[in-house]
Amino acid sequence: MKKIIYRIIFFLVLIIIIMVFYFDSQFAPAKDSLSWGITFSPRQAEYLGFDWKTVYLDMLNDLKPQKLRLLSHWEMIELQKGEYDFTIPDEQLIEAEKRGIEVIMVLGLKQPRWPECHHPAWYNELSKTEKDQALLNYVKQSVDHFKQFQSIKVWQVENEPLFSFGHECPQSDEEILTKEIEIVRKSDDRPVLLTDSGEIGRWLPTAKFNPDIFAPTMYRVVHNPKTGYFKYPLPPIFFRVKAGIVRTFSGVDNFIGSELQAEPWFADDFYRTPLSEQLSLMNQKIFLSNIEYAKKVGFQENYLWGVEWWYWLAKKQGDWGMWNVVKNLLK
Repeated sequence: MKKIIYRIIFFLVLIIIIMVFYFDSQFAPAKDSLSWGITFSPRQAEYLGFDWKTVYLDMLNDLKPQKLRLLSHWEMIELQKGEYDFTIPDEQLIEAEKRGIEVIMVLGLKQPRWPECHHPAWYNELSKTEKDQALLNYVKQSVDHFKQFQSIKVWQVENEPLFSFGHECPQSDEEILTKEIEIVRKSDDRPVLLTDSGEIGRWLPTAKFNPDIFAPTMYRVVHNPKTGYFKYPLPPIFFRVKAGIVRTFSGVDNFIGSELQAEPWFADDFYRTPLSEQLSLMNQKIFLSNIEYAKKVGFQENYLWGVEWWYWLAKKQGDWGMWNVVKNLLK
């Protein structure tokens, strides 16, 4: 009986190994040099005590990124229902266009940065049907407005739409997500990008919406209230195998990294987290380790997460280490 059990275990392990190598072979990692971009949030810059325009222009002029992922937080644009003011993202896009920077423009309710679901105050008073229609109106108005900018190369629709994360921020309604994507595709012919959690997202349910580009996040050290801080014990092949599975079963074959961790994961409010703890969670050494990890994964592009924090370290703490190591990378 033991011999039968051992044989079953052996063949199961063998099948798993074969599947891992097969799906890894289905993903073709980038052969040329990887390119690096930056995600920028004006809200986060202001939260850290700066004028967002100052941070943004200093980033463009000193770091000189050639790729950006920019946000269009709903609560900053439609303060009054039906009245749209795109001034803040427009100013960012105008400056990017001057410099020939390629932009991923994020649209929708779920967008990067806490609380993840971004909407105006009046949204809370609406019924479910009214909320859905308001979101679709917002996406339509946004893409019709932003498509004038040639610097936008890709539309990102929602952020991790099928991943529940954030303050009162459930996963997107799949029917509404389908309609959002349809609105974008009918309004403009530039590629559509969808994202998912790199480590714990399932990927395939998101890939079934047939994005032109699939972009998982990549966080190495995170915090869980039950376990505290922990580092994902996942080798780079984990991402390659998942990409191979997506390519095999969905046909999506263009992958980039939407968020590569380059700032601490804050278990508590930023202002209640000692600087020593922040630097133990993210520093130049850890950052460069994350860069090497991303290179081994092999996505052609990776967007760095944390420019506002690097700026805070430099301007408020006199620590230019993170800023300068990123500057050297982008060269």
